[in-house]
Amino acid sequence: MTTLNSERSAKTHRKSRTQGVSGRVYVKHFICKRSVSVLFAIGTASGKKGILSVKVCVTVFAKNPVPNQVKTRLVPSLSPEQAATLYTAFLTDGCETLAKFPDVDRIIAYTPAEAQSDLQALLGDDAIYIPQIGADLGERLAAATQWAAEHGYTKILLVGSDSPTLPTSYISQALTLLDSRDVAIGPSTDGGYYLIGFSADTLKTTVPHIFEHIAWSTADVFQQTVARIRSLKATLGLLPPWYDIDTAGDLAFLHAHISAMRLAGETVQAIRTESLLTELFSSNSKEKEN
Repeated sequence: MTTLNSERSAKTHRKSRTQGVSGRVYVKHFICKRSVSVLFAIGTASGKKGILSVKVCVTVFAKNPVPNQVKTRLVPSLSPEQAATLYTAFLTDGCETLAKFPDVDRIIAYTPAEAQSDLQALLGDDAIYIPQIGADLGERLAAATQWAAEHGYTKILLVGSDSPTLPTSYISQALTLLDSRDVAIGPSTDGGYYLIGFSADTLKTTVPHIFEHIAWSTADVFQQTVARIRSLKATLGLLPPWYDIDTAGDLAFLHAHISAMRLAGETVQAIRTESLLTELFSSNSKEKEN
Protein backbone atom coordinates (compact mmCIF):
# COMPACT_ATOMS: atom_id res chain seq x y z
CA MET A 1 0.00 0.00 0.00
CA THR A 2 1.15 3.55 -0.68
CA THR A 3 2.97 4.90 2.37
CA LEU A 4 1.35 7.99 3.83
CA ASN A 5 1.35 9.59 7.25
CA SER A 6 -1.92 8.46 8.78
CA GLU A 7 -4.10 9.91 11.51
CA ARG A 8 -6.48 7.52 13.21
CA SER A 9 -9.42 8.47 15.34
CA ALA A 10 -9.22 7.44 19.00
CA LYS A 11 -12.96 7.31 19.30
CA THR A 12 -15.41 4.66 18.25
CA HIS A 13 -18.13 5.87 15.93
CA ARG A 14 -21.53 4.22 15.88
CA LYS A 15 -23.94 5.34 13.22
CA SER A 16 -27.24 4.31 11.75
CA ARG A 17 -28.04 6.04 8.49
CA THR A 18 -30.28 5.90 5.50
CA GLN A 19 -28.28 5.84 2.27
CA GLY A 20 -29.22 5.71 -1.39
CA VAL A 21 -27.72 3.52 -4.10
CA SER A 22 -28.94 3.71 -7.67
CA GLY A 23 -31.95 5.72 -6.58
CA ARG A 24 -32.94 3.21 -3.90
CA VAL A 25 -33.02 3.76 -0.18
CA TYR A 26 -32.02 1.37 2.57
CA VAL A 27 -30.85 1.47 6.17
CA LYS A 28 -27.13 0.98 6.81
CA HIS A 29 -25.67 0.28 10.25
CA PHE A 30 -22.01 0.11 10.98
CA ILE A 31 -19.39 0.57 13.65
CA CYS A 32 -16.03 1.90 12.52
CA LYS A 33 -13.20 1.93 15.07
CA ARG A 34 -10.85 3.92 12.87
CA SER A 35 -10.81 6.91 10.60
CA VAL A 36 -11.42 5.94 7.00
CA SER A 37 -9.14 8.71 5.75
CA VAL A 38 -5.42 8.55 5.17
CA LEU A 39 -4.17 12.13 5.48
CA PHE A 40 -1.02 13.95 4.51
CA ALA A 41 0.06 17.58 4.48
CA ILE A 42 0.68 19.49 1.27
CA GLY A 43 2.29 22.90 0.87
CA THR A 44 0.27 25.90 -0.30
CA ALA A 45 1.30 29.16 -1.94
CA SER A 46 0.89 30.97 1.37
CA GLY A 47 3.27 28.60 3.08
CA LYS A 48 0.47 27.04 5.11
CA LYS A 49 -0.25 23.34 5.02
CA GLY A 50 -3.39 21.93 3.54
CA ILE A 51 -4.86 18.45 3.99
CA LEU A 52 -5.49 16.04 1.15
CA SER A 53 -7.72 13.12 2.09
CA VAL A 54 -7.38 9.71 0.45
CA LYS A 55 -10.16 7.32 1.40
CA VAL A 56 -9.57 3.69 0.56
CA CYS A 57 -11.92 0.72 0.77
CA VAL A 58 -12.07 -2.93 -0.14
CA THR A 59 -15.57 -4.23 -0.80
CA VAL A 60 -16.03 -7.96 -0.20
CA PHE A 61 -18.95 -9.58 -1.99
CA ALA A 62 -20.40 -12.07 0.47
CA LYS A 63 -23.31 -14.47 0.74
CA ASN A 64 -24.96 -15.72 3.89
CA PRO A 65 -23.27 -19.13 4.43
CA VAL A 66 -26.43 -21.23 4.37
CA PRO A 67 -26.43 -24.84 3.10
CA ASN A 68 -27.60 -25.20 -0.52
CA GLN A 69 -27.02 -21.47 -1.08
CA VAL A 70 -23.20 -21.30 -1.24
CA LYS A 71 -20.52 -23.39 -2.95
CA THR A 72 -23.17 -25.57 -4.59
CA ARG A 73 -20.71 -26.80 -7.23
CA LEU A 74 -18.79 -28.59 -4.47
CA VAL A 75 -21.84 -30.80 -3.88
CA PRO A 76 -21.99 -33.84 -3.97
CA SER A 77 -18.23 -34.04 -3.32
CA LEU A 78 -19.14 -32.30 -0.07
CA SER A 79 -22.46 -32.23 1.71
CA PRO A 80 -24.37 -28.93 1.57
CA GLU A 81 -23.50 -28.41 5.23
CA GLN A 82 -19.79 -29.02 4.62
CA ALA A 83 -19.83 -26.66 1.64
CA ALA A 84 -21.42 -23.93 3.77
CA THR A 85 -18.87 -24.48 6.54
CA LEU A 86 -16.06 -24.25 4.01
CA TYR A 87 -17.44 -21.01 2.58
CA THR A 88 -17.62 -19.61 6.11
CA ALA A 89 -13.91 -20.38 6.51
CA PHE A 90 -13.10 -18.73 3.17
CA LEU A 91 -15.02 -15.61 4.11
CA THR A 92 -13.67 -15.20 7.63
CA ASP A 93 -10.08 -15.91 6.58
CA GLY A 94 -10.33 -13.43 3.73
CA CYS A 95 -11.77 -10.68 5.92
CA GLU A 96 -9.10 -11.23 8.56
CA THR A 97 -6.44 -10.84 5.87
CA LEU A 98 -7.96 -7.51 4.82
CA ALA A 99 -7.98 -6.36 8.44
CA LYS A 100 -4.18 -6.23 8.23
CA PHE A 101 -4.58 -2.99 6.28
CA PRO A 102 -5.48 -0.57 9.12
CA ASP A 103 -6.10 2.42 6.86
CA VAL A 104 -8.39 0.57 4.47
CA ASP A 105 -12.08 0.29 5.23
CA ARG A 106 -13.70 -3.11 4.79
CA ILE A 107 -17.15 -3.01 3.22
CA ILE A 108 -19.25 -6.18 3.20
CA ALA A 109 -21.66 -6.20 0.26
CA TYR A 110 -24.06 -8.92 1.31
CA THR A 111 -26.86 -11.01 -0.11
CA PRO A 112 -29.66 -11.89 0.50
CA ALA A 113 -31.17 -8.69 1.88
CA GLU A 114 -31.87 -10.19 5.31
CA ALA A 115 -28.30 -11.51 5.77
CA GLN A 116 -26.77 -8.50 7.52
CA SER A 117 -27.30 -9.62 11.12
CA ASP A 118 -25.92 -13.11 10.47
CA LEU A 119 -22.87 -11.82 8.63
CA GLN A 120 -22.26 -9.09 11.18
CA ALA A 121 -22.32 -11.70 13.95
CA LEU A 122 -19.81 -13.76 11.94
CA LEU A 123 -17.46 -11.01 10.74
CA GLY A 124 -17.78 -8.46 13.52
CA ASP A 125 -18.71 -4.81 13.81
CA ASP A 126 -15.46 -3.35 12.50
CA ALA A 127 -16.80 -3.19 8.95
CA ILE A 128 -19.44 -1.40 6.91
CA TYR A 129 -22.37 -3.51 5.71
CA ILE A 130 -24.34 -2.71 2.55
CA PRO A 131 -26.78 -4.91 0.63
CA GLN A 132 -26.03 -6.01 -2.91
CA ILE A 133 -28.37 -4.29 -5.34
CA GLY A 134 -28.97 -5.30 -8.96
CA ALA A 135 -30.40 -7.97 -11.22
CA ASP A 136 -27.04 -9.48 -12.18
CA LEU A 137 -23.44 -9.40 -11.01
CA GLY A 138 -22.57 -6.46 -13.23
CA GLU A 139 -25.30 -4.30 -11.75
CA ARG A 140 -24.31 -5.33 -8.22
CA LEU A 141 -20.65 -4.48 -8.84
CA ALA A 142 -21.60 -1.13 -10.33
CA ALA A 143 -23.95 -0.29 -7.44
CA ALA A 144 -21.34 -1.13 -4.80
CA THR A 145 -18.74 0.98 -6.60
CA GLN A 146 -21.19 3.85 -6.91
CA TRP A 147 -21.98 3.64 -3.19
CA ALA A 148 -18.28 3.87 -2.32
CA ALA A 149 -17.74 6.79 -4.69
CA GLU A 150 -20.72 8.67 -3.24
CA HIS A 151 -19.20 8.23 0.22
CA GLY A 152 -15.92 9.81 -0.74
CA TYR A 153 -13.69 6.81 -1.39
CA THR A 154 -10.94 7.62 -3.86
CA LYS A 155 -9.51 4.11 -4.24
CA ILE A 156 -12.06 1.33 -4.44
CA LEU A 157 -11.27 -2.39 -4.62
CA LEU A 158 -13.88 -5.09 -5.18
CA VAL A 159 -13.06 -8.71 -4.29
CA GLY A 160 -14.91 -11.98 -3.99
CA SER A 161 -14.81 -14.51 -1.18
CA ASP A 162 -13.54 -17.51 -3.15
CA SER A 163 -9.77 -16.95 -2.86
CA PRO A 164 -8.80 -17.54 0.78
CA THR A 165 -5.05 -17.73 0.04
CA LEU A 166 -4.88 -14.48 -1.94
CA PRO A 167 -1.56 -12.82 -0.94
CA THR A 168 -1.77 -9.51 0.89
CA SER A 169 0.93 -8.24 -1.48
CA TYR A 170 -1.62 -8.37 -4.31
CA ILE A 171 -3.89 -6.01 -2.38
CA SER A 172 -0.97 -3.66 -1.76
CA GLN A 173 0.03 -3.84 -5.41
CA ALA A 174 -3.51 -3.01 -6.54
CA LEU A 175 -3.60 0.08 -4.33
CA THR A 176 -0.22 1.20 -5.65
CA LEU A 177 -1.30 0.69 -9.26
CA LEU A 178 -4.28 2.98 -8.68
CA ASP A 179 -1.87 5.84 -7.97
CA SER A 180 -1.18 5.97 -11.71
CA ARG A 181 -3.82 3.80 -13.41
CA ASP A 182 -7.57 4.12 -13.82
CA VAL A 183 -8.34 0.45 -13.29
CA ALA A 184 -6.50 -2.43 -11.60
CA ILE A 185 -7.55 -6.00 -12.29
CA GLY A 186 -6.41 -9.44 -11.14
CA PRO A 187 -7.25 -12.29 -13.54
CA SER A 188 -8.33 -15.63 -12.12
CA THR A 189 -7.38 -18.94 -13.69
CA ASP A 190 -11.00 -19.77 -14.51
CA GLY A 191 -11.31 -16.85 -16.93
CA GLY A 192 -12.82 -14.34 -14.51
CA TYR A 193 -11.10 -11.99 -12.10
CA TYR A 194 -10.56 -12.08 -8.35
CA LEU A 195 -10.16 -8.31 -7.92
CA ILE A 196 -11.03 -5.14 -9.75
CA GLY A 197 -10.25 -1.65 -8.51
CA PHE A 198 -10.84 1.94 -9.53
CA SER A 199 -9.20 5.29 -8.89
CA ALA A 200 -11.13 8.50 -8.30
CA ASP A 201 -10.35 9.86 -11.77
CA THR A 202 -12.21 7.08 -13.53
CA LEU A 203 -15.28 6.63 -11.33
CA LYS A 204 -17.59 8.85 -13.38
CA THR A 205 -16.38 7.94 -16.86
CA THR A 206 -15.53 4.24 -16.65
CA VAL A 207 -17.49 2.56 -13.87
CA PRO A 208 -20.98 3.20 -15.27
CA HIS A 209 -20.03 1.25 -18.42
CA ILE A 210 -17.29 -1.21 -17.53
CA PHE A 211 -19.69 -3.87 -16.23
CA GLU A 212 -22.00 -3.73 -19.25
CA HIS A 213 -22.21 -6.44 -21.94
CA ILE A 214 -20.30 -9.05 -19.95
CA ALA A 215 -21.21 -12.75 -20.10
CA TRP A 216 -21.06 -13.33 -16.35
CA SER A 217 -20.17 -16.77 -14.94
CA THR A 218 -18.32 -17.75 -18.12
CA ALA A 219 -14.66 -18.17 -19.02
CA ASP A 220 -14.87 -14.96 -21.09
CA VAL A 221 -15.40 -12.50 -18.22
CA PHE A 222 -11.79 -11.32 -17.93
CA GLN A 223 -11.28 -11.05 -21.69
CA GLN A 224 -14.51 -9.11 -22.17
CA THR A 225 -13.77 -6.81 -19.24
CA VAL A 226 -10.33 -5.94 -20.61
CA ALA A 227 -11.97 -5.21 -23.97
CA ARG A 228 -14.40 -2.86 -22.21
CA ILE A 229 -11.52 -1.10 -20.45
CA ARG A 230 -9.76 -0.67 -23.80
CA SER A 231 -12.88 0.69 -25.50
CA LEU A 232 -13.36 3.22 -22.70
CA LYS A 233 -9.73 4.36 -23.14
CA ALA A 234 -8.98 3.78 -19.46
CA THR A 235 -5.46 2.97 -18.29
CA LEU A 236 -5.01 -0.54 -16.88
CA GLY A 237 -2.85 -1.94 -14.11
CA LEU A 238 -2.50 -5.73 -14.21
CA LEU A 239 -2.04 -7.97 -11.16
CA PRO A 240 -0.63 -11.52 -11.20
CA PRO A 241 -3.11 -14.34 -11.84
CA TRP A 242 -4.63 -16.23 -8.90
CA TYR A 243 -7.26 -18.90 -8.46
CA ASP A 244 -10.83 -19.21 -7.19
CA ILE A 245 -12.34 -22.22 -5.46
CA ASP A 246 -15.53 -23.42 -7.14
CA THR A 247 -15.16 -27.12 -7.95
CA ALA A 248 -13.87 -30.29 -6.29
CA GLY A 249 -10.76 -30.04 -8.46
CA ASP A 250 -10.15 -26.49 -7.25
CA LEU A 251 -10.52 -27.69 -3.67
CA ALA A 252 -7.95 -30.45 -4.17
CA PHE A 253 -5.54 -27.90 -5.64
CA LEU A 254 -6.10 -25.56 -2.68
CA HIS A 255 -5.33 -28.37 -0.25
CA ALA A 256 -2.16 -29.27 -2.15
CA HIS A 257 -1.10 -25.62 -2.37
CA ILE A 258 -1.50 -25.00 1.36
CA SER A 259 0.36 -28.23 2.13
CA ALA A 260 3.19 -27.12 -0.16
CA MET A 261 3.29 -23.69 1.49
CA ARG A 262 3.73 -25.36 4.88
CA LEU A 263 6.45 -27.63 3.54
CA ALA A 264 8.26 -24.63 2.05
CA GLY A 265 8.08 -22.72 5.32
CA GLU A 266 5.79 -20.04 3.93
CA THR A 267 3.14 -18.25 5.98
CA VAL A 268 -0.40 -19.59 5.61
CA GLN A 269 -2.96 -16.89 6.36
CA ALA A 270 -6.06 -19.00 5.74
CA ILE A 271 -5.91 -20.80 9.09
CA ARG A 272 -9.58 -21.82 9.29
CA THR A 273 -9.55 -23.01 5.71
CA GLU A 274 -6.39 -25.04 6.30
CA SER A 275 -7.81 -26.69 9.42
CA LEU A 276 -11.07 -27.58 7.71
CA LEU A 277 -9.35 -28.96 4.61
CA THR A 278 -7.08 -31.12 6.76
CA GLU A 279 -10.15 -32.55 8.45
CA LEU A 280 -12.07 -33.08 5.21
CA PHE A 281 -9.25 -34.75 3.30
CA SER A 282 -8.30 -36.87 6.30
CA SER A 283 -11.88 -38.13 6.54
CA ASN A 284 -11.97 -38.88 2.81
CA SER A 285 -8.73 -40.87 3.04
CA LYS A 286 -10.08 -42.98 5.90
CA GLU A 287 -13.31 -43.66 3.98
CA LYS A 288 -11.32 -44.85 0.95
CA GLU A 289 -9.21 -47.15 3.13
CA ASN A 290 -12.36 -48.71 4.56
